[in-house]
Amino acid sequence: MQFRCLLLAFGLFWSSALAGNPEGDSTRTYAVDPVVITGTQTETALRFVPASISTITSRELEESSRVSLLDAVSEKVTGVFVTQRGVIGFGINNPAGAITIRGVGGSPNTQVLVMIDGVPQFMGIFGHPFPDTYLTENARRVEVIRGPASVLYGTNAMGGVINIITKKEDAEGFRFNGGSSYGTFNTQEYNVAVGYGTRRFDILFSGGHDETSGHRAYSDYNVNNGYINGGYELSDNLILRMSGNINKFRTFDSGPASSPKIDNWVDVMRGTGSLSLVNKFGNLDGSVRTFYNYGDHDIFDGFHSIDRNLGIVAFENLRPFRGNVSTIGVDFQHYGGFAVNNISHADFGSHYIDEVGIYNLVQQMLLDRVMVNAGMRFQHSSVYGDEFVPQLGVAWGLSGSSTVRASVSKGFRSPTIRELYLFPAPNAGLRPERLWNYEVGLLQSVSDLAGFEITGFVAEGSDLILTEGVYPNLRLTNSGSFTHRGVELSGHVFALEGLRLDVSYGYVDPRDQTYATPMHKLFVGCSYSRHRLNVNLSLQSIAGLYGADYHRNRLPDYALAGARASY
Repeated sequence: MQFRCLLLAFGLFWSSALAGNPEGDSTRTYAVDPVVITGTQTETALRFVPASISTITSRELEESSRVSLLDAVSEKVTGVFVTQRGVIGFGINNPAGAITIRGVGGSPNTQVLVMIDGVPQFMGIFGHPFPDTYLTENARRVEVIRGPASVLYGTNAMGGVINIITKKEDAEGFRFNGGSSYGTFNTQEYNVAVGYGTRRFDILFSGGHDETSGHRAYSDYNVNNGYINGGYELSDNLILRMSGNINKFRTFDSGPASSPKIDNWVDVMRGTGSLSLVNKFGNLDGSVRTFYNYGDHDIFDGFHSIDRNLGIVAFENLRPFRGNVSTIGVDFQHYGGFAVNNISHADFGSHYIDEVGIYNLVQQMLLDRVMVNAGMRFQHSSVYGDEFVPQLGVAWGLSGSSTVRASVSKGFRSPTIRELYLFPAPNAGLRPERLWNYEVGLLQSVSDLAGFEITGFVAEGSDLILTEGVYPNLRLTNSGSFTHRGVELSGHVFALEGLRLDVSYGYVDPRDQTYATPMHKLFVGCSYSRHRLNVNLSLQSIAGLYGADYHRNRLPDYALAGARASY
C-alpha cells in the first residue's frame, strides 16, 4: 500500500466582534440525533428519515482545513468519492473532480446533483457541477443524500444530492474575521468576512483568494470568490432572503505524468444569485425561491461557451392532523447556452431546455415511533416529454436508541444539451437515464456517548446514455445498464471530554462500472477540543480503484494522512 502524507501548513486566523458572542462557547458540542431538511423539505429528526443522509457541520468543515468543500465531503461521507489531481483545484477538462455516490456519477458529473440552499447548480450546456466553485469558507453545513432524491429535486438527483447550506450572520452587531495560510508548493489561502445583524436584519459579506504553484509543471491553480447573504424579517411570519456568489478561477490540466501536457489552461467564471420568501404560519410553512446561475468559460483549444440556468422552486408543508406532514412543491428550470470555437471557427449554436415538475411527499407518524414516507413527482421536459417518479420508505423506532429504516426510490437524469445537440455524436431522441434503489439500514445510539449506522443497498440503473460505434460513425444511445451493491458503516464515540473518534467504511461492488469508484473506502478521524485548543488527526484509505470501466487501468491503493492544530 502506498502512503501519502498531507503536509502541514502555517496559518494565521483572526476575528473580532463588536457586539454579541463571536463564536459562543469554545467547547465542542454534537447533536446525537441531528435535524435535517434536505431529505424531506422540512426539519426532521435524522432517525425518522427513511433515506440515507449524512451531515457535516461548519466546525467539521473548518477543522478539515480543506479549501474545496467537495474534498471534505469525500473524506467524511461514506459512499462519496471525488477524484483529485493535486494540492488544490480540479479543472474542467480532465478526470479530476469526478463525483460518485455509491458508484453513480456519470461522465461528466451529471448523475449527482449539487445544490446551494436547495437551488440546483449545474452547467447549462454540459449538465455538470463545478467542484472548484464550492468552497468550505462559505458553507454553514452540508447534507448529503446517499441515493436517489429525484422525487424532491428532479433531474440529476439520480445517484444522490449534495446540498450546501450557506452561512448567514446570526449575532447582533458587527463582526469581522479573516484568515490566511501558507503551505508547500507555494499554496496560499486568504479569506475575510464582515457581518452585521439586528433583531430583524442580517447581512454577511465574504471574499477569498486561493492559489498554488502545484506539485508539477503546469498544475497551477488560482481562484477568487465573493459571497453575500442577507435577510429581513418582514413580519413574524415572513422572511425575505437574498444570496449571491461569484467565482473566477484559472487552472491547468497537466495530464498524466507519463505524458505531460503543456499550457492546457482553462478560465472559468461562475455566478449564482437567488431571492426567496420564507413563510411560517403555525401548521403551514414553506418558501418560494427564484434563482439565476451564469457561466463564462474559455479553454486553451479555442472553445468558448456562455450558459445559464434560471428558474423557481416553491414548496409548502401542511400539517392537517397530528403526526402528518404533506409537502406540495413545484419547480421550473430554463437552462442552456451557446458555444463556439474561436480557433476552428466552429459554431455549435444556441440551445435551451425547459423542465417543470410537480411533486407531493407525505410523511405520517404512527404510534409515535413509525414514520411512513411516500411521494411522487411528475416531470415534463420540452425535449423528451414526461417522467413519473415514485418513492416509498419507512423508519421504525424500535426503541429510543434503535431505528430500522427501509426505502425504495427512483432517480433520473435528463439528457444534456451536449448529448442532444453538440458532440461527439448528438442524438435528439435520447431519453432520461433511470435508477431504482433498494436499501435497508439500522441506526443505533449508545446513550449520549456513541452511535453507529449500517446500511445495505442495491441500485439498478437502466437507459444509460452510451457512445456506440467507431469514429467517425459514432452515436449516443440509451443502451447501458448496471447493478451496484454495497454496505456502508459509520460511527462515532465521545471517548473523553472534548475528544471524539469517527470511523466510516464503505464497500461498493460496481460490477463493470469501475471508473472512479473505489471498492473499499475507510476513514478514521480523531478530534480534540479544549478551551481554545483544537487538534485533528485523520486517515483515509482507498483500495480497489480503477481509472476506467470494466476493471481497466487499476490504480495503486493509497492512504492519506492529515493533521491540523490550532489555538
